[in-house]
Amino acid sequence: MNQPTETLINLARQHLALGDAQTASDCLTCVLACEPNNLVAHNLREAHALDGNYSSWMGVNAQISPDDDIFRFFAHHPTSRHPMRDYLSDGWRTMTELQTVMEMHGHVLGRSKSFLEFASGHGRFTRHLVKRLPKSALTVSDVVPGSVNFLKDLLGVKGFESCTEPKALRMPETYQHIFVLSLFSHLPERTWGAWLKRLYEGLEPGGLLIFSTHGQKCADQAGVNLNEGFAFFGSSESTVIDGQVYGTSFTSPDYVRSTADKELGSNVKVEVLPNHFWGNQDAVVIYA
Repeated sequence: MNQPTETLINLARQHLALGDAQTASDCLTCVLACEPNNLVAHNLREAHALDGNYSSWMGVNAQISPDDDIFRFFAHHPTSRHPMRDYLSDGWRTMTELQTVMEMHGHVLGRSKSFLEFASGHGRFTRHLVKRLPKSALTVSDVVPGSVNFLKDLLGVKGFESCTEPKALRMPETYQHIFVLSLFSHLPERTWGAWLKRLYEGLEPGGLLIFSTHGQKCADQAGVNLNEGFAFFGSSESTVIDGQVYGTSFTSPDYVRSTADKELGSNVKVEVLPNHFWGNQDAVVIYA
């Protein structure tokens, strides 16, 4: 932060301590007008429900971790003119897209008895999901250090740390629903099928595993040839995970089905819904 910004934030804190919420709000509004990505000012405004906060009108806890790689993606994306709003509203969009998939397959999100959001990050989607699910139904998991504890503290959800090797993952229970957004779109082939098998093992009988992939449309947009059904590029969006572990992968629907047959057995029902998430990632639904 530059000196004027830091001064205004300190003034906001002083006025909050004195009970002067309006002046504190004015200080933070000035900061955010100059620095729209300033998370210190944003989180202070959210924590005290000051004018202009997102939590009140979105009905979710809108505080954002400074370690959130997905927020950084929005903050530096050339098309994102309102990064806080874009980040938060995109989580809501994911929830509506997930609800549609579940209802298409006879399941209702709000009635889930146990739900695992795997690769949850710092909660772009989680903050919306926890409001829709029954109390205590949600568990989160992620490999990024600090992300699970952030969500447990912020949202009161259950959680456990993930790992980079599927065989090493220990789940505390099984789940009626497991949702994995944009992890299988980043895995190398060495672990793609292994993660599919390990997560499927975490389902209760009659449950659903739902995840997204970079399918044919994403491959076409990126100029990637999918004649072999799979392509991987070892460049990572994450600041803490190596690109050879978490890069960018593209998978054809046939590759998804054949890998499921190999890892889960040919009797397992697999459905691929093209371009369902974000208008370009495929949704994959697998029945337990």
